[in-house]
Amino acid sequence: MARLFNGTSQFLRRVDGTGLTLPLTLAAWVYPQRNTAYEEVLALARSSDNSTGWFLQIRGPDGMRVAAVTASQNTFAIARSTGSYALNQWQHVAGVFSESNARRVYLNGVPGALDTTVLNVASVDRMLIGAWERLGGWLAYFGGAVAEAAIWQGALGDSDLAQLAAGYSPLLVRSQDLIAYWPLGGPFGNNDQDHSGNGFDLTAYGDPTWADHPPIVYPQPPEPPPAEAFLGVTGSVITAGAVAGMGFHAGNQAGSVHARLALGQVRIPR
Repeated sequence: MARLFNGTSQFLRRVDGTGLTLPLTLAAWVYPQRNTAYEEVLALARSSDNSTGWFLQIRGPDGMRVAAVTASQNTFAIARSTGSYALNQWQHVAGVFSESNARRVYLNGVPGALDTTVLNVASVDRMLIGAWERLGGWLAYFGGAVAEAAIWQGALGDSDLAQLAAGYSPLLVRSQDLIAYWPLGGPFGNNDQDHSGNGFDLTAYGDPTWADHPPIVYPQPPEPPPAEAFLGVTGSVITAGAVAGMGFHAGNQAGSVHARLALGQVRIPR
């Protein structure tokens, strides 16, 4: 399953993000359901400021473009996709924020033009999926489904973004730089937990629901250890005298182990 947002009041949020700095990559799978609004997919925001942070958006009024946006006190630097997103189907979106003067957006692994506007973000203190936070309130709600959202402390390259767009889990792409990973369903279950191991779990607001998850290639789970075999027969009873008759000494530890082997009472891994 994936998280499904109504576009008016539902989002996921965490009061956190302090210490995050450039370079950064934000990415997610999205299933947009409208083309009439500016909508937030994934955001790192400074809540008390007037629009400050790093944002991954879809922008219906801009020709249905995906955008990587750097904002500082309501001043914006925007890198847009060359192609348009589609309605009612899954597609992969990502924003790479390399430096204060370099940001690029990717739609289905295809890079847009590099935006080189100089704009600095001092710090952020919010992580959000499905909304933009500023001046203590929320706006730019997302209408549709979001899955496989992730943040890297690093600028992913074209080959990395192509892998993600091909359906590979963020756990398989530059995992050493992965800061947060919210599958929002799939084999991880219906939850808003961070599965990167860094503990950035999100809280749901407005009771978003669940939708079908996109197909994703996940790491193979480790092979389970082989089952243990039990040798011999069960249910036998042997007395100390019978053990002695077998040529073992009941008081000797090694002899006792051999006796139990004969009775099938010692487990031997295959």
